[in-house]
Amino acid sequence: MTLKVVALFALLGLAAPALAQQEETFTEIKPGLEAADPSRLIPLAERGDVRAMNNLGLLWAHGVGVAAPDYQEALRWWKDAAKRGYPLAMNNIGLLYANGHGVKQDYQEALKWWEMSSERGNAWAMNSIGDLYENGQGVERSYTEAMDWYQRAAQAGDGLAMYNIGALYENGRGVAPNFKTAMDWYERSADKANATAMLSLGKLIAEGRGVPADLAEAHAWFSVAAGYFTAEDKDEANENARLLSALTPKLSEKQMERAREIARNLQARIEERRKDKPLKAGPGESET
Repeated sequence: MTLKVVALFALLGLAAPALAQQEETFTEIKPGLEAADPSRLIPLAERGDVRAMNNLGLLWAHGVGVAAPDYQEALRWWKDAAKRGYPLAMNNIGLLYANGHGVKQDYQEALKWWEMSSERGNAWAMNSIGDLYENGQGVERSYTEAMDWYQRAAQAGDGLAMYNIGALYENGRGVAPNFKTAMDWYERSADKANATAMLSLGKLIAEGRGVPADLAEAHAWFSVAAGYFTAEDKDEANENARLLSALTPKLSEKQMERAREIARNLQARIEERRKDKPLKAGPGESET
């Protein structure tokens, strides 16, 4: 699948008092977490706790705390949660159909589940619908529709959607190419710890597109990005490492010192701003 969809399912903290101190959302499944313990989840699920049902589906999908990964069992739990109106489970079902995990790959079926999830405010699902329109998968390709869905997801705080908007502006898909606007969106995405957005910023700055070329700042973005790539970003991480390695010898010691200082400031900014509330308006847009 070529969609720029986060291929992770969120593991949510549960409502039970013993789990009250858990983080609200997890993007990695780690054995030993209370919220990843099937023996704790099953009694809650049997009492109708939709977050427990969603977590059980996640554990089956990843093969954590169970004998082996089983997408059919994951689908069963997610459908139980979806029947009760839980949007994250609907989003996860959409991912199964989009990727063909445990079911026949079916983008139209994925769209159906993502539309139900997005109607309940799920930003991941909104972004995923945008991807379908951008790539013409299950729907007729439409960059206008893609932009509309990315904008909805971005306004709900989705960092990947912010990156996708930036990419449309950088490549002139459905809009006139605008490197400055692309950079604005990439920065918003970077503030959500999206490493690919940081890589894109580094490339634009190194090449002087949208702003005057600045090798020290580009080096800083590449350096910071290296710490945020995930296993799903292998290709982008390799490109980032290659660009960083090629750029380093071109910088003087004074430029390297400046690059390190910029990187420290960017790191601190990202860690602070990634916790901010969802955006209400994008670059050049009105809130009315």
